[in-house]
Amino acid sequence: MPADDPAAPTGPGRLPADPAGAAPAPVGDPGGVTVSGTGTAATPVDRVTVSFGISETRPDAGEAFRAAAQTATLVLAILADDGADSRSVRTADLTLGPQTQWRGDREELLGYQATQRLIVQMEGLSRIERILSDVAAGGGNGVRIENVSLTASDPRTALAQAREAAVADARERAEHYARLVGRRLGRVRWVDERTGPRAADHGVALSAAAPRAARMPIAGGDATVSASVDVRWDWAD
Repeated sequence: MPADDPAAPTGPGRLPADPAGAAPAPVGDPGGVTVSGTGTAATPVDRVTVSFGISETRPDAGEAFRAAAQTATLVLAILADDGADSRSVRTADLTLGPQTQWRGDREELLGYQATQRLIVQMEGLSRIERILSDVAAGGGNGVRIENVSLTASDPRTALAQAREAAVADARERAEHYARLVGRRLGRVRWVDERTGPRAADHGVALSAAAPRAARMPIAGGDATVSASVDVRWDWAD
């Protein structure tokens, strides 16, 4: 969007003042209207990202680290058995540190905590129910299923549809304003796409602490892709 456009109004949808009751527009500026438009489109969800949190606390730092390593090894084995490729699993962070609490004016050591966060990303939803159930049943009390995010792997077609809908929405608004003030729309001066979240994630938080876990159903559905634009039209007359 040109920063030096003298015709740019101070807010979306604002019309210039009546020429008969205000100072004339700058020379060469035909006046016009700036409006915002939004559009959405649906696209199938076909990618899943799961975050597993591993946490073990022990009196000794080495014991805590070994316990977390054992839990992580167990979870990785479950993921591999359930068909998760090694390239789809990564460690997001790893920590080891003391756990303390204050009693009066004294800080007491409770033990040491070792944590690791594993991120699993897979194409398709066919294996996710089994993976979640197996980790919940066999991962032990030291693992949590922190989040399940369902997204569209390729939202480009839906995004193009959302952009078309956003521009159509902007034109409809602009034509309405033009009719209200007795003018006709001319050429488009500029178009500015507002950036922001484009596809809505479906998130689920679960705890993997049960010795036996029933199969957890996961509903995919569609993700919503959105687009927003600001469009400036000159007046044609």
